[in-house]
Amino acid sequence: MLAQRMLVGPSASPCSLSPFELLDGPILERIAFYLAIGRIIGPPLELVPLLCTSRTINASLSFRNNNHLYSQIFCQKFDSAAVLRRLSWGRTTVECLSEELRKRSAILTRMRHWNAESFAHLQEDLWTVYLMMLENDGKNMAQLCFWAELPIWIANVIEDKYQAPREHPLSWVNDIEGTSLVLWLLWMSSSEGGVKNEDPRVRNKILTRLEPFLVQGHRFSSAYAPDAFFYLPLCAETEAAIPCTTGLPLPIARDFIHYGRKIRLAAPPLIPAALLNYVVRLEVRLDDNPLPSAVAQLPETRAQATAMGLSLPRLTQEDIVDFHFHTRTRFFGDYNSLGSERLDCEWFRIVSCYDPWAVDRPLRGIFYHLGSLTGHWNGRALIPYMQAHIEANMPNRRPSVHGVTWAHERISCVFKEHHCLIPDEPIPAPAEAHGWGEDILNVWLPRRLEIKHGADSLTLYDPETEKTVQYETYHADRENPYSRPSKKSFEWHCDLPAVSEDSQYETGDDYEEVCEERPSGVTDIIITGETYDRESPAWGSFSFIGRVRPWDGFVVLLRRHTLPMRTTDAGYLKVIYTKRSLVGRWRETGTAVDQLGYEGGFVLCKADETSMDVV
Repeated sequence: MLAQRMLVGPSASPCSLSPFELLDGPILERIAFYLAIGRIIGPPLELVPLLCTSRTINASLSFRNNNHLYSQIFCQKFDSAAVLRRLSWGRTTVECLSEELRKRSAILTRMRHWNAESFAHLQEDLWTVYLMMLENDGKNMAQLCFWAELPIWIANVIEDKYQAPREHPLSWVNDIEGTSLVLWLLWMSSSEGGVKNEDPRVRNKILTRLEPFLVQGHRFSSAYAPDAFFYLPLCAETEAAIPCTTGLPLPIARDFIHYGRKIRLAAPPLIPAALLNYVVRLEVRLDDNPLPSAVAQLPETRAQATAMGLSLPRLTQEDIVDFHFHTRTRFFGDYNSLGSERLDCEWFRIVSCYDPWAVDRPLRGIFYHLGSLTGHWNGRALIPYMQAHIEANMPNRRPSVHGVTWAHERISCVFKEHHCLIPDEPIPAPAEAHGWGEDILNVWLPRRLEIKHGADSLTLYDPETEKTVQYETYHADRENPYSRPSKKSFEWHCDLPAVSEDSQYETGDDYEEVCEERPSGVTDIIITGETYDRESPAWGSFSFIGRVRPWDGFVVLLRRHTLPMRTTDAGYLKVIYTKRSLVGRWRETGTAVDQLGYEGGFVLCKADETSMDVV
């Protein structure tokens, strides 16, 4: 270390060095370390005066010469458990960690001092902040919110993107990738108190910004691959046969430097984030809005409606009050105490689902945890007035997408999961009649499928193929969740070839990470459900059946009215599962899959965790 210091210049002889400069390298490094972490929040700005002390000190502690110091500072200031769990040691070398500290410090500074020049770095900043949120175990959120003032930065980004000319590459509607990221960040940083305390003008402005994505939801991504297809990856010749109403555009893929190494990422779907942000602000509005006067004409209670002999379904005043004031969406931050592990599915989607044609997906992990949908779900569907929906989606014109009025309908249902276990083969997904992938309008299931419910199983019979398959009902509360013995695992690990010490982190053609997942023993997942007993007299009685796409964990549900005279009242729900929330678009099934149908959005949450009964 002394020889290194003497190379700084001819004047740097041992006699001319101060006692501080003559300290052993490890001691000097520890002093710098504790100086840098004396204030955990924010970049290590305290090092700047120390580095300016002398050229000798600078040579010992500079970023270029001391990656070890800066990697240790990174681990104190930012979360690193998620990257170790999801990727590999190759991204946690001292070079990679120190480089990530340098990058994040620059981004946090730009966020804190946002100006017009920062716009040039917007995509990198949005991706870095989004990945930090996916890896958050407490430290990342503290850096973003307490030092970088994340909510203020998000508001500035939204306003700048919205005010940019429409033809600008980073404009609100033109830059779908950036808009999706900033909407997810808006959701991930929102809290109940924060939304309730928003200035009403700011809240109304956000609702106005979000309306185009709800009114014309078919134009924007709701999933990582077109929902018309159950079997993925797609064949090369399939590209020209994707109907424009089933989830285009395709995911936007980007190569990004993460922890010093390149990784391929898919932008998260825009529509779920837009819906979540829109619905929670609509619900805050409901808190301040009185009930319509017409509600007073309804029976006060269910008992009174029954005594009056009124036909069902029939709303009562207590039904309206419960829905209007107490049916609420829980916020992302309500589950922060669960840590980054709850977001592993989202992580594996963005690193694995960027190309529906890709055969090899080395970082494919778990997209869906078994038993996720089992239980009682509660929420609302947004239903646009028919004429407004038609006018807003008329072809060959530029309609207004603002001012569309939404009716609200309560959805309260109980779901069960049924798993096809090895060695059984699942029911095949039939092709759509006109060649548009598989039959999405019947949730990828045969039209004449016969379903028999058992105590612990679901038996499916397809008359077309004469195939019978038994699916085991999943019971999360049992030590063995099935009625028959099974072997399952949810674990995965990453592996990679050795990386030399002098390898350059920017490149690495010989560097390959592979995520090896142990098979769960489940080959297919069928969802069944029905309206919650307490709510069916008010909102109608429905049955549900659905399927989970194994490629990305995307869920499609078909809802049918159980009354014989209402058999045409059917619609399907396209669902992104976001850890205790189901969010997506619904669509009626009477319109062909290649035509634009009547549709809207919905958000459901686990009722035992998101209703007014939560403590």
